[in-house]
Amino acid sequence: MTDPLTLSPIGHTDTQDGGFIIQLWPNTRPGLTGLSGFSHAIVLWWAHNADSAEARTRLSIQSPYTATSANIGVFATRSEARPNPIGMSVISIAAIDPDAGRVDAHYFDMLPGTPILDLKPYFPASDRVSDARVPAHFDHWPTSLEASATFDWDREFRH
Repeated sequence: MTDPLTLSPIGHTDTQDGGFIIQLWPNTRPGLTGLSGFSHAIVLWWAHNADSAEARTRLSIQSPYTATSANIGVFATRSEARPNPIGMSVISIAAIDPDAGRVDAHYFDMLPGTPILDLKPYFPASDRVSDARVPAHFDHWPTSLEASATFDWDREFRH
């Protein structure tokens, strides 16, 4: 299928008083019903600050990782420069206010104003891989979201 697709954001990100917030549009708020029973969610978002015609045609980039300088395909990175600048983050849910359409997270890696495309509950049975394989130069990376919080990510990426 090569027909264009249409996506509409369901909300956006915000930060207030040091907190990390996903604010849903009023028409999508009923979709939060039942999410409060989950500790984590998967967030799909649009990398609007990286969206350009040039970035969408780029399929090979210099590795953003300090462990290798080789050019690599964008599908082997989490780079926002890709044919469809869709980002994915796993968040730890701090609180949910369905009436206000608000999901508070302990942390996320999205900029304020980032369009949110979808929220999905995190299910360990289908979203966790116990024996995932990565290239050898990533073997020292954390193996969980929790361990990532104290990892020195600045050393891993080119700036």
